Amino acid sequence: MRILFISPALQSEQVAATGYQEYIDVHYCKEEYLNAIKLFVDSHYNVRSQVTVKTSKNEKEAEIKELQGFSIPIPKASSFLQYSIKSTNDFGSYNLKSLVIKDKFRQTDYHIKGEEEGEKIESFSSLEFIQIEANVSSELETEQVKRWLLSLANSLETLVVLDEELLKYLGTHLDHIIADIPSHQVMLELDILLNSTIAIPHSSQAHLDIFETHRIYIFPELSAMGYRIYKLLLNTCLTNEHKTLMQIYNEIKKEMVQVQAFPFFLSVISTLVTFGFINLEKLEFLTV
Repeated sequence: MRILFISPALQSEQVAATGYQEYIDVHYCKEEYLNAIKLFVDSHYNVRSQVTVKTSKNEKEAEIKELQGFSIPIPKASSFLQYSIKSTNDFGSYNLKSLVIKDKFRQTDYHIKGEEEGEKIESFSSLEFIQIEANVSSELETEQVKRWLLSLANSLETLVVLDEELLKYLGTHLDHIIADIPSHQVMLELDILLNSTIAIPHSSQAHLDIFETHRIYIFPELSAMGYRIYKLLLNTCLTNEHKTLMQIYNEIKKEMVQVQAFPFFLSVISTLVTFGFINLEKLEFLTV
């Protein structure tokens, strides 16, 4: 059995606009067949429609099959929708020139454009539901870029919800990291970014007490400004039950000019997550 726990904070805005929220679950059944399911959930958390999705890299469109017995028709697209994503103002397109994400789950192409064209590199996710085309600087090492794109495609394939809001920051962040060899910490930052609009960060008074007592030993090189930023983040996430990570970022940057850059915010959050000072409640399907 697969279960999804949905926070009201993650459901209300989309439902108000369309009457439902779309959630995607990819998993292998016990017969070892791949299952990709789209659920359309209303404001009362009832599944109003459900479809299964099958696709192949050689197919231009995904095969979508509606399950019977639900109360509203499936919103179907006759062809792939195309969205042009406007990146944040600090997207310089130094390493990443442009990015196209082809999502067969959602039957949507997302285009993130910079100022110039570069060397084209393509990658498919492991299950081939996500295709990524990137134009990058010719100075970058091709195999390294492919590793980044494969990691990105696989991460996108596991997302229960893909919020277009986060894509505004994706181009900026990739431009910032794609020239470096993927490390565990930077991969964590990418995962946090992709979940930033559907993950709720928590801290507790116990986290704050431990931070205050042991910060000199845990973070011996932490500056006075770094201390203020860490403390502000922990306090903002204290007993938080409703604000997403993206909402926390938008709130924090109004209070501290030093936290304007989203890549910097991600690096701080990932450090606090790594040391257990902040826990991220992700939106994900669980098997029981």
